[in-house]
Amino acid sequence: MKTLVINLKHRQDRLETFRKNNRDFITFDTIKAVNGFEVSYEDLLKMGFDTDHDWIDPILKTPLSRGEVGCFLSHWKAWKQCIKLNEPVLVLEDDAIITDKFSYDELYRMKRKEYNFIYLGWKEMSKSIPIDDKFVQPVYPYWGLAYMITPESAKILTAEKPKIIPVDEYLPKMIGKLKVCAYKENVIVPRDRADGGSDINPQDRYDYFWDFDYHVLTVATDESKAQKLLSSARKRGVDIVNLGRGVKWQGGVMEKGRGGGHKINLVKEYIKDKRDSDVILFLDGYDTFLSDHTDEIIFRYIEFFHKIVFSSERFCWPDEGYAADLKALNSNQNTPYQYLNSGMYVGRVGELKKLFSAPIKNNADDQLYVQKQYLKGKCDIVCDVEGYIFSSSEPQITKKGGQLFNPVTNCYTCAYHGNGGDDAKDILNRIYGTYYGNPSITYTTTSAYEKLSDDILLIDFMSEDMCKKMISLSEKHTFKSLSYDKVKGQELRLREFGLFEELEEHWNTHIYPIVHEFWNPCHMWGMRDAFLIKYEMDKQRDLPLHNDASLVTGSVKLNDDYEGGELQFPRQKFTNKDIPIGKCLLFPGQVTHGHLSTPITEGTKYSLTIWSQRYTGDNI
Repeated sequence: MKTLVINLKHRQDRLETFRKNNRDFITFDTIKAVNGFEVSYEDLLKMGFDTDHDWIDPILKTPLSRGEVGCFLSHWKAWKQCIKLNEPVLVLEDDAIITDKFSYDELYRMKRKEYNFIYLGWKEMSKSIPIDDKFVQPVYPYWGLAYMITPESAKILTAEKPKIIPVDEYLPKMIGKLKVCAYKENVIVPRDRADGGSDINPQDRYDYFWDFDYHVLTVATDESKAQKLLSSARKRGVDIVNLGRGVKWQGGVMEKGRGGGHKINLVKEYIKDKRDSDVILFLDGYDTFLSDHTDEIIFRYIEFFHKIVFSSERFCWPDEGYAADLKALNSNQNTPYQYLNSGMYVGRVGELKKLFSAPIKNNADDQLYVQKQYLKGKCDIVCDVEGYIFSSSEPQITKKGGQLFNPVTNCYTCAYHGNGGDDAKDILNRIYGTYYGNPSITYTTTSAYEKLSDDILLIDFMSEDMCKKMISLSEKHTFKSLSYDKVKGQELRLREFGLFEELEEHWNTHIYPIVHEFWNPCHMWGMRDAFLIKYEMDKQRDLPLHNDASLVTGSVKLNDDYEGGELQFPRQKFTNKDIPIGKCLLFPGQVTHGHLSTPITEGTKYSLTIWSQRYTGDNI
């Protein structure tokens, strides 16, 4: 008997956990689950479905959620697949755990008795009718966790497209048209939240037709300090709006004490013309990173049943005088994270407008401001005391099953905040490295440039320490020439050791504006390539005269403990001999600026070369 496992495409970690939990029992095929947040009402109508506008959850008294719509459509796909296969199948959600009580023999025994729908993991809502010592006839069964379905029953369930209600309710509604039985004692059980939570059945207080846009915000006036956040966002495919870009920071020196009101004022300005139904995810710029997808954060946000969710931490800061009052609001939660932290939050715009309605000076403390508003009780705020979305300054956090795991609360988390002093930053660096593995290089933010020669510019780019770090990282890899390269060299692509995306972000954000200003109206596309070149006495010692496959090229000297090896431009009568380590030369890559590297006579030379695209889609 085939097994079909329902799984969202972006949650391969959950699928892997399912595989590990159940590898001794079954092989399976995957049903690609429908993400309810990606289905508009118009999409639903085009598919021939509608929702039951009047349906209300009988327990929670809430309307149909996006997650429930996605869940229903996912099971519908499984039923259609059963019909296509023309054989009975097991349908499991990806949080199912098969116990050692499971037996195919029992399933086939009940199927021979002409039962065409068998619950293997379910919840009894009304007293069932006994069949034998192992099976019952359910009157009001709940859950779509695990069941056997036949083509006959699948055809009944899909005979017409109903107005969508949760699949947990639809199946009991159809029970009279099926021949249903259920295990008296579940042989398949759900794993709990600590093992990954629920993707496809979150409960939403808001209507399925809740129309909203999702905005991810940060404030980083110096983006070189925000590389962990920006890099993690790129890895997760998240677009972050940096409200601090091009802004002079007026929020005080937060490393030395209170401040940060400027962040709130920038957010207030951003949301003033946004719809009240929109959702804001805010993350501090310099000491946070994402460890999960933003749609997962939305799912979890909805599960809180509150309009704003703030992160929380172990300590009451900046004023311990509020500790008792803040703790009292979370006194029923048995976790050490009892105090609101303002560095990460998610909430609806309308409620955030209310929260931020009182004025705050730019140099006033943002966390104290929010804590006071929280204590007033005028806004619908809850603290994430489990670390279910946000975790702050927790040294025990580690990587488990491909996710960021907090063993203190036995919960997986979606974003981490390394707030605090130097120790907290060390922990942040360690956790980030543990999770993503790739080390970061910090680039110097600049908008200034110096013209050195005909169309050759000089800009600040990297510190000497970062140059040393890049060289050190490169030595763990192999330098080689591309087979099609007409000008052979010992090269190492930044893509090969995980540094390309960070450089690309910096290049696009800070270097392209300089290029546009100086070479206007020349149009710039993306970054084509970035690679290190290594020159050694017994291997490659020089580079012949050539032009680059680049519209504009950047060249960075990474070290100077060698002799010879000058970058020369014969036509411009220019050399980089006196250019300091870490400075970047910018010049046209084609036609006019042919260049060469003279032979080294002692030591080993390293340089970084950056190529921009010559046209859209020009990639290595």
